[in-house]
Amino acid sequence: MASSSSHQPKHDVFLSFSGEDTRNSFTSYLYQALRGKGVGAYMDDNQLKKGQELSPSLLKAIEESNISVIIFSSNYACSSWCLQELFKIMELKRGNKQQVVPIFYHVSPSDIRNYSGDFEKAFANHQENWADKLKLWKDAFAEAGYIKGWHIVGDKSDRSEPKYIEEIVQDIVKKLDCMSVSDSKGLVGIDHHKEQIIRYLLAIDKEETPIKGIGIWGMGGIGKTTLAQAIYDEIRGEFDSCCFLANVTEESKKHDGIISLRDKLLYVILEDESLHTGTPRIGSTFLSERQRRKRVLVVLDDVSDLEQLEILAVGPDRLGYGSSL
Repeated sequence: MASSSSHQPKHDVFLSFSGEDTRNSFTSYLYQALRGKGVGAYMDDNQLKKGQELSPSLLKAIEESNISVIIFSSNYACSSWCLQELFKIMELKRGNKQQVVPIFYHVSPSDIRNYSGDFEKAFANHQENWADKLKLWKDAFAEAGYIKGWHIVGDKSDRSEPKYIEEIVQDIVKKLDCMSVSDSKGLVGIDHHKEQIIRYLLAIDKEETPIKGIGIWGMGGIGKTTLAQAIYDEIRGEFDSCCFLANVTEESKKHDGIISLRDKLLYVILEDESLHTGTPRIGSTFLSERQRRKRVLVVLDDVSDLEQLEILAVGPDRLGYGSSL
């Protein structure tokens, strides 16, 4: 992915958009929300794009980004600049050098895939000046329309734009977190063990293999937690959800400590902060079913007895196929 040694991103996110449609509205708000979360977002501030070819600095900004967010709007295809950006973005995606998040802003994804509706006329208007590149642009345009993204309809039945922006930012932060390189390099003596465990945990059939578990045992101070953290950091992006619970035995000694840990595990796995059972066991069969539908990675640091595992509800019958503990 974009974090490989041959591709060193400078920006977390590149925003490709039609200035005419969304510069002073949706795109600006999304940019500010990303920056507010500490995400390095690039938004071209050149409102009057002179000339026809993309500037080297803009091409470089696209290449130096981990994720490109394409904000398709009604006039996106009217701009040759936008189409050149899009072509470059999709080129990087095909080379596994970048992830792409499309946002269909008040437009239909179907019209993007088929360059129909207003987009048909927009491409026709490029025929005279860009005949040699038009097919490549159209192919990239249609290809992007098939990528899973966000469809903001914009009518009264739809969610508010601030709510969409909040969810989009959360999704992007999660993607960037999963893409980030583990900082375990330089930790002495763990690479061999780490690679062995990772091969074991990932060498499974996601549809046929129940939960796989492995225990790291040894005297205190030899690096068990460090090894577990390094494995977790490296493979967390392979799972639907992931959770690292530190100091389980120490936390369990506190009043309702083990139950609080179990509730934390539940809301992290199910991505639902409203979950709070407060009881020694999970009474809801629906809650258990939700757990079993997700392939998750769980790391429990410093577990001292089986009762802790029982209360934390991480047995083979509790997590989805292909999960790792």
